[in-house]
Amino acid sequence: MTALQRGEKRRLQDLTSRRTLDVTLQHDLQGADVSVFGLNADRKLQDDRYFVFYNQLSSPRGEVTLTQDARGGRFRLELDALPASVRRLVFVVTHDSAPFSQLGRLSWTLGDPDVRASVELRGDQFAQERAVMVAEVYEHAGEWRVANVGQGFSGGLDALLRHFGGEEAQPTPHTPPAPAPTWTPPAPASPPVPTAGGGTRFAPASDGTYSLTQFLQKNAEADRPGDVFELESDKMLEVKVRGRVWSKLGAMVAYSGNLSFKREGMLEGGIMKALVRAVTSEMEPLAKIEGQGVCYLADQAKEITVLKLQGDAVNVAGHALLAFEDTVQHKITMHRSAAGMVSGGLFSVLLRGQGMLALLSHGRPLTLRVTNGETVYTDPNATIGWSENLSPQLRVDSSLKSFIGRGGGETFQMAFQGEGFVIVQPYEENMH
Repeated sequence: MTALQRGEKRRLQDLTSRRTLDVTLQHDLQGADVSVFGLNADRKLQDDRYFVFYNQLSSPRGEVTLTQDARGGRFRLELDALPASVRRLVFVVTHDSAPFSQLGRLSWTLGDPDVRASVELRGDQFAQERAVMVAEVYEHAGEWRVANVGQGFSGGLDALLRHFGGEEAQPTPHTPPAPAPTWTPPAPASPPVPTAGGGTRFAPASDGTYSLTQFLQKNAEADRPGDVFELESDKMLEVKVRGRVWSKLGAMVAYSGNLSFKREGMLEGGIMKALVRAVTSEMEPLAKIEGQGVCYLADQAKEITVLKLQGDAVNVAGHALLAFEDTVQHKITMHRSAAGMVSGGLFSVLLRGQGMLALLSHGRPLTLRVTNGETVYTDPNATIGWSENLSPQLRVDSSLKSFIGRGGGETFQMAFQGEGFVIVQPYEENMH
């Protein structure tokens, strides 16, 4: 059995050769309902008869059926019988009033009938969301795939219906299945807030993307663009090029279509950028990918996180930038302090605008909240990004050399003060 991590995708043929599948969705949140949305390739509910839930237990021809029980339900899927208008099956759990922070445990399994893949979620991964998109089975590039979504949604069932382009009917009031007698609902939990001493991980939508707000505050509204960047795995990015995309030079591992790859010119972007490139080795060269086609990007098996900028901005260490859309403006920034010198150079890249960008990290990245009156110190070689308004300062403290960094000589730290966030990785880059 394959336990899928949040954002992870697998080809169905790598799990099973069968197209008749059993899906179970179990939880311990009293009053919650399970359902599945049958969506088209554009993630829209084209035919509401393929929304299978407590008031409609089967699709028109029985391609998708639901059998309810006290803790959730079991779905039977006949993939080969689905019409062309249904290319995605999104499995969700919703509640009319209770937030999913009150959830104890949720499990999703896919079998044939032997269990081949599973998803596990917990209440402490959510805040005030009243709906969770748990997993999906979908067709991509002519083959079926399975994905762990793990994405909360602030609204309930009606908000999900609007999100997928449907309308909520006014059904006859139903009585939700009774909870198991041994379950005791936990007390409501406060939304997790990242702190300087800890930090909170945030989960991607089904295509692996975050907005900055989602990345920092775990906003429940799921933004699912999926039209340019899509994570094939946590270490491989698929990019659909329709014009121009920027990437780290040398990151392309495969492509199809009519694409050209050109290194960014020394003077491209103005004299300031040229001067920056001339005096720093921190900024990895960029390549322009132009044309029409699909390419796959990766870098030394590092993990990839996709962010979606929505008019906001973020600073990224040059070594941690994998790719970004042409709609995103980039500016190589010189820091007044010397902190940048030990963070791979004097420079970082400020990215701003509308569009997606992909970050690289050794291991899963962690965001730390920076608040007024509480300085956050990070290892420069582990720091991969920070909010636009923060300006890191250098701190030298030889007394900490045994605890932070690789040791040997004085210990450099980056000090962040103000209001914002810092992104770190569980690894120290070798900048030499």
